[in-house]
Amino acid sequence: MAKFIDATDVDKIVKAGEEIMSEMYNGIPHEGLDLLRYRKFTSKVITGNIYVHVHTLPPTSDSTRYHSLRTYFQCNIWSGQDNNLCPSDFGWIEKKDMLLPLKGTLPPAPDKLLKIIRCTCKTNCDTRRCSCRKYGLCCTIGCAECKGSSCSNTTPIVSTDDSE
Repeated sequence: MAKFIDATDVDKIVKAGEEIMSEMYNGIPHEGLDLLRYRKFTSKVITGNIYVHVHTLPPTSDSTRYHSLRTYFQCNIWSGQDNNLCPSDFGWIEKKDMLLPLKGTLPPAPDKLLKIIRCTCKTNCDTRRCSCRKYGLCCTIGCAECKGSSCSNTTPIVSTDDSE
């Protein structure tokens, strides 16, 4: 924590903030938040949770950057050491004489990842009750029961054997 409070430039503030956030989510030192977020996401998918709730994942490095800058700015204000800091340099946007937080500039995950659909069918995935089939997708390893291999809605295996 002292590393964060005593930081003298934006890069050091951001680095210290990311290290603190990583520790809060039991990250490996020097792993980085984006890799930690990916690891936590894949862990939840593999365990077969029906949905991965984004709020249970560590924040992105982008959103942590702005959170760290805002926190640093606020700590300096509260401690009386504002040193003429400009709020817009520390994760704030001024609109209509109000300071509003800049939460980040990137989406929480790539669009393709956000659109992943997986089913929890207990049977053969052969009706439109299967969410994968309903949206015209084949079941994948992310599906809860079939894992994309033991149902009628899998990708057909194409034989490369020329002996036929």
